[in-house]
Amino acid sequence: MFLTILLILVTLTILYLYIFKYKYKYWERHGIPYSTPVFPYGNIILGKELHWGQQTLRDYLKFKDQSPIYGGFRMVTPCVYVTSPELAKSMMIKDFHSFYGRGMYENYRDDPLSAHLFNLSGPRWKKLREKLTPVFTTGKIKYMMPTLTKVGENLVEALSDEVKIESTVDMKEWIARFTTDVIGTVAFGLECNSLKDPEAEFRKQGKRVLSEMNPLKILMALNFPKFSRDALHLTITPKDLTAFFLKAVEDTVNFREENNIQRNDFMDLLIKMRNKDKSNDFDKDQDKEGFSLYEMAAQAFIFFVAGFETSSTLTSYTLLELALNPELQTKARNHINEVLKKHNNELTYEALQDMTYIEQCMNESLRKYPTLALLFREATEDYPIPEINYTIKKGTFCLIPSYAFNHDPELWPEPSKFDPDRFENFTTAMGHEKGFYPFGEGPKNCIGERFGKIQTKLGLVMILKNFELMKSEKTEFPVKFNTTIALLAPKNPIYIKMEKL
Repeated sequence: MFLTILLILVTLTILYLYIFKYKYKYWERHGIPYSTPVFPYGNIILGKELHWGQQTLRDYLKFKDQSPIYGGFRMVTPCVYVTSPELAKSMMIKDFHSFYGRGMYENYRDDPLSAHLFNLSGPRWKKLREKLTPVFTTGKIKYMMPTLTKVGENLVEALSDEVKIESTVDMKEWIARFTTDVIGTVAFGLECNSLKDPEAEFRKQGKRVLSEMNPLKILMALNFPKFSRDALHLTITPKDLTAFFLKAVEDTVNFREENNIQRNDFMDLLIKMRNKDKSNDFDKDQDKEGFSLYEMAAQAFIFFVAGFETSSTLTSYTLLELALNPELQTKARNHINEVLKKHNNELTYEALQDMTYIEQCMNESLRKYPTLALLFREATEDYPIPEINYTIKKGTFCLIPSYAFNHDPELWPEPSKFDPDRFENFTTAMGHEKGFYPFGEGPKNCIGERFGKIQTKLGLVMILKNFELMKSEKTEFPVKFNTTIALLAPKNPIYIKMEKL
């Protein structure tokens, strides 16, 4: 017993010395300022009082004048936080070849839905990106406009009935139901009906995607991907959620092929690239062209999740700010009506494109509430930073702090103020100078940016055109964020009082 206890104490002492006296002194040895880690999480700590993005803002303001980067730890592994918008731009655009990956976890064999475009890197990502790009062209989105507009009309009808009963509504929930119906229609060709039925299956499953993700499993997978994949067969997506989306895709594909149905939407493109000879066994199939059913499901899954969650959050934050700023709301509504007059009162793709003030409101909301508080990149080769005599080593996880850039008072005066006029005559170059990357940047930017903007703008227009928005006694402001996930999502409902115009 004595020897056993002695062995345990010696092992713990060695572990302590290795982690705290060696691993956690990495940045100190290199003369780089760093954020003090907390074992075992390092600096990536979810579930605290402040959101990860807010924690990063605190460290960013402390270190930004000392160095273009500061150090952190993903558990016990060193990672880099960028404090220079110029360096961030170089990493995402000019020197993209040095930061080809995102450092995310995917496990095709055990967790097929994880092998989607956001998680992949290297040649597999490049090939997939090239195949999927055609679905998000202007022409494709124009073709989808009647479908999108119909769902927008359903939103107005459902909200009109709701405010007769209760004038204060949870805007986040209603917009999430709207975007669920939009994505369900264009990605799966299904009438989700979540606007009419909040317990509709797609809405229920969509809620689970983020709420049931386990932060500890994610950290384990990110830090030890090979061990997690090959030894533990670790899965991030709940198995029954995987089964639901696999069946939804399989049923849609079979129905369309059996009935020769073409809708010129996201699922159509996947079907055209399907390879029925693929067996869903990655080892056997990796050299074959086209998509297996599992690969199709993974892309439809991320399109669904990214499409409904990010757009609903952006739309809700924008409507909240306009409800709190009546003069800006009136300006936005007048702008909508003026543009519609020029387009014969038809809500077309071109009309939405002409609504520049609505775009300004969206951009200001994206600045104040960036969907991804941090953008991720992984060094695919050694990358020297001459001004501090340090080289980012191959394989290092790098974080570009969007939330911190967007709340830096030197880059954005009065950062807590909602001011859409910041984006009048705004250019991409100005965005790079100020670290404004709402959809990422460079070759790995969000492939669905154009679709996401149109979907969001449509939701904003339909509501502002038909309803007056006001602060309610239940309205919570400033917004409290859900600190258990990386997305900058609200912790509580976004209550807004509505009156039909």
